[in-house]
Amino acid sequence: MLIKPSTCTLLSRSARARPLLPTSKRLQRPICWTPIRYHAGHQHHHSHDHDLASTLKSSGKKGIQITLVGLVANVGLTISKGVAGWYMNSASLLADATHSLSDLLSDFVTLYTFKMSRKEPDHIYPYGYGKYETIGSLGVSTLLIGGGVAIGFHSFDLLTAALDAMSNAPTIEGVVSVTSTASENKETASTLASLMHHHHHDSTTLDPNAAWFALASVVVKEWLYRATLKVGKSEHSNVLIANAWHHRSDALSSVIALVAIGGSYAGLPILDPLGGMLVSGLIVKSGYDIMVSSLQELLDKGVSQEEINQVIQVIAKVKQEEPHLIDYYYVRGRIAGPYQHLDMILQLDPKLPVEQAHRIEQRVRATIKHECPMVQEVLIHLDAEKQPPHF
Repeated sequence: MLIKPSTCTLLSRSARARPLLPTSKRLQRPICWTPIRYHAGHQHHHSHDHDLASTLKSSGKKGIQITLVGLVANVGLTISKGVAGWYMNSASLLADATHSLSDLLSDFVTLYTFKMSRKEPDHIYPYGYGKYETIGSLGVSTLLIGGGVAIGFHSFDLLTAALDAMSNAPTIEGVVSVTSTASENKETASTLASLMHHHHHDSTTLDPNAAWFALASVVVKEWLYRATLKVGKSEHSNVLIANAWHHRSDALSSVIALVAIGGSYAGLPILDPLGGMLVSGLIVKSGYDIMVSSLQELLDKGVSQEEINQVIQVIAKVKQEEPHLIDYYYVRGRIAGPYQHLDMILQLDPKLPVEQAHRIEQRVRATIKHECPMVQEVLIHLDAEKQPPHF
């Protein structure tokens, strides 16, 4: 929106922000703007938008690649741990396989929402598709919590069964009575011993080789966590970071499963369902943290103070070179997926011509976008005197 001038001096309220898609129609009456400066400012703006689009396109490839790697790994881990847990009678390994299955589902959610968030703004979503990532993070957290609760109930049932079996186990006195009676009948004693031996090697006995599957899962999932987190942070992708923590929670659950299998084989079978319950708690806690963060972003929680300070430092550098930039205040921002949308107030010399006021506004906006690559929009309000916030 252009400023309606009054003798080419700065009004108390100036243009709020650059048009999203500048056209020749908007430039038919460039009152008080020097064409060269105005064009140069927009040329820089287009260059930044091109750089941002190129960066997001490149990062999109990296994000999709690491997610596909995780998807393939989760398919293998889900099948291997599920089959091994079933045939080797490990509740913890079965719980861990279920967690890997939820990782597989979260990979599909991540792939879709990550790709959608990289689409350019259009007439339907003029502020971009960034919050598709937020929706994706919310979906991943829902899968985490749902899977964790299901594992918790299953492990609790196993724990109850284990406690009942322990309470119904024969006492020492009962064993002495049976052996004294059996001594009168060698054939009966031989049969009892055979039954006891058969029970000891029953198909419900935990196979210690299940530990190898849990150990392999720890190694693979920890590597996926580190690789996905690195890409997510470098590309400012919340859904990738959420998916990375999903990998980490699976790695930790495999550690718990490994300990539970070892303890159960050592003669403490109750550790196996207890391990499953610990895995459940870990998954629910991880999902809850991601869900809270996603909901806060959907409710337009402000960007961190550290990021605001970075923007303020950028404006301060411009102020040192622009004596007519008197002050700047009420700098704030919100997150839209991988992007940041900022707004602020600049106080300029009230006697400054509109042309110069617009030039300073454009310079502040362009410098912020150059120094803070993931900033997509900067809304600037110009004041001739310091006033309370009035966006």
